[in-house]
Order: sequence, then structure tokens, then C-alpha cells
Amino acid sequence: MLKHPHIVELLETYSSEGMLYMVFEYMDGSDLCFEVVRRATAGFVYSEAVASHYMRQILEALRYCHENDIIHRDLKPQCALLAGKENSAPVKLRGFGVAVQLPASSQANGVGLTSPSCNFPFEDLTDAEDSLVSDTEDNIGRVGCPHFMAPEVIQRRQYGKPGDVWSAGVLLHVLLTGTLPFVGSRERLREAICRGRVQMETPLWDSISEPAKDLIQRMLTTDVNHRITIQEVLNHKWLRDRDKGAARIHLGDTIEELKKFNARRKLKDAVKAAVSSTKWHAPYSETNGDSLSDVGDDEVTTTGAVAEILDSLDDIEVLQESGRLTRGEILNAVEDYRLRAILELYDRISSRVPTPCRAPQTDAVQRAREVEEILREAEHSTVRNIDRADLRELQELLMQPHMREKNQWLPLRISIDGSRR
Repeated sequence: MLKHPHIVELLETYSSEGMLYMVFEYMDGSDLCFEVVRRATAGFVYSEAVASHYMRQILEALRYCHENDIIHRDLKPQCALLAGKENSAPVKLRGFGVAVQLPASSQANGVGLTSPSCNFPFEDLTDAEDSLVSDTEDNIGRVGCPHFMAPEVIQRRQYGKPGDVWSAGVLLHVLLTGTLPFVGSRERLREAICRGRVQMETPLWDSISEPAKDLIQRMLTTDVNHRITIQEVLNHKWLRDRDKGAARIHLGDTIEELKKFNARRKLKDAVKAAVSSTKWHAPYSETNGDSLSDVGDDEVTTTGAVAEILDSLDDIEVLQESGRLTRGEILNAVEDYRLRAILELYDRISSRVPTPCRAPQTDAVQRAREVEEILREAEHSTVRNIDRADLRELQELLMQPHMREKNQWLPLRISIDGSRR
């Protein structure tokens, strides 16, 4: 439905053999935050005027969506791409995987609301996502990236177009300061968002103009009825007066903070890439659906562990950003038993002296497949004296993620009676 110069265009779709192929226009640039740092490092000035230029393009795309009664619901830096690497390349909005069109009954009020009951849990492991939103009871009705969710989404109240304005306000905060306005994970993050307190008394804000501060505060207003609309944002004087001299001062501190912001995102990407490896999820056997594929609850365990790691990275940011947080917020993070436990684990890992380990045998994978085949034959054997409990235990041991990941399989000889040597 959407054809706009600042929205990534869907060029064509093809259906073949039960698959739907979607062809989008080619985007040669990376997302906005990475491109800003790349260009600043190359010597270009990054100022409020530049941030205003980029934000206007994103906001024009959002206004077009809202005019068509479509809400994006997942606006974040990864959704704002540069069409090319040249300095004049336009910004284009993408990431419409969870966008919805408002029902006719809710379009008349000009704001547009959708009920939490029509939402669905959103889990995105392929994007350079900021955090996991797992398909759990605790997250039903919450759609999008947690750090960019509006308070009404967090609280599972009716929400609509103002939710996109809030997310755009968070993105503007990032572009101007290189930091997120609300940090932490889980309940701490939700409470911070619902309070809506934006700290502007830090040195980072000294070089930011008053109109920019005013716009962010009006976009990050917790009360939906008092939050600025997308049209009012575009009419705001910060976007109108971007060519004034004060708005052209290079934001060096912002670039340094954006570098750290991007580094955290890259680290999260690396964690997700590691656990997306077939070594974690796929058995050595090429046959799917057999009894060995169903051993254990690997997927659930892995997802939970990854969520813990990603949450800990967000909570570490709370400790690093303590200068702009209240004493209560800092103590809440420090006294978190789970965070302290995982920090102690990180400390042990970083301070441990590595011990020499024997390289795995070159035929380790083939040996693993042979063992799987032996176990499968034993499981379906008609011999009565096979110890099924021992057989099952051995299957579970061999299917553990760390066993498959390291490929350090020892030679195993299994007799038909199920004994192990």
C-alpha cells in the first residue's frame, strides 16, 4: 500500500512452489546511527541541522503512514536506512513486519487506537535487534523493541499513532545525545518508561538547543492526550529553523556516545549470531523428525539464556550511565541478585587463565553421526535387555549444545545390549 520517497519500496512479489519471494529496492547504506558515526569519522560535521535533516525524512514517512491509518509499531535505528553511501543519500523507513492498519471504527478520532487484544508477541532474531521480546505471558500485547515502546504499550492499554511519535522521540534522543532516554531491562525499564522522566541536566545536553529539548519532551509525554502529533512535530520550530547558525555546531560528544551505543548493538548481534548457529540447534543427523531431534528442551533453554545475557548488557548500561539516573534507580540495579550473579560469572570468565586443550579429531562430526545411528538402531531394537533409561540418558548427553558446539566427541562403542564403554 505504501509508496513514498522515504519508505523502502516493495518492488515485486513472486510465488513459487509454496514460497513467497519479496523483492525490495536495494539499500546500499547501513542504518542511521552507524552511518552518522561513519561520516563523522570521515570528517563530516554532525550537528543538530544534520539530525534535523534526517529526522524530517523519517517523520515525513511516518506522517504518510498515519494519513493512511497505518501504525509502524516498531520504529528504531535499524528501521532507518540510508539509501546509499553518498552524503546526499535519503533516509528510508523499513521494518513493517508488525505494522497494522487501524480498524475503521478507530480512525475517526484522528489519533487512531488499537486494542491490546489484537496485538501479537514479537520476537526478532534476524535484525540487529536491541533486545528479545519473548513469546511469554509477561509480554503478550507488547509489540516492538522494549527501549522504544510507549508507556501505553508497556501498560497494555489501547494505543495507536501516538505510540509511533513516542518511538520517534526516543530515536531523536539517540541522534542528539547518542544515548537512550530510558535504560535497563525488564521491570526496571518498564517503570522508567512509564515515569517518562527525561534527564537533561547532564553535560551531554549543554550543547543541545532549547527547541530540541522542548521537542523531545513533548514527544516523550506519557499522557497520550497531551503528546504532540506527527503533524505538530513537523511544524515544530526545531525542524523549521534547522538552518540557523547555532544548529550547525559539531556534536563531538554525541558521536563518542553513538560509538558506544553502536558497540553495544554489535555485541548483541554477535550473541544472537552465535546462538543462531546450527551447532546450537541442529543435530548432527541430517534426518529431521526422528527421536533424537526431540531430546531435551534445547530451544527454550537457549532462548532463556540469550535473553539473560542481553538483559545483563542493558543493566550494565544502567551502572555505566549512573550520572543521569536517580539514586533509587542505581540501587535497584545494584541490588538485583541475578545481575550480580551474571557479573560475577563474567568476572570469572575474564580472569580465568586458559588451559591448553586438545584439538578435536578431524572426523569428530562423522563419529557423532555414527553414534547417533547406533543409538537409533538400539532404540528400535527388539532385544529385551536394553536399558532404555541409560539409552535415553546417553542421547540427552550427546544432544547438549556445548557438546555439539565443540565437536569434541570421544570414540564410543555401544553394544546391542545398551552397555557403554
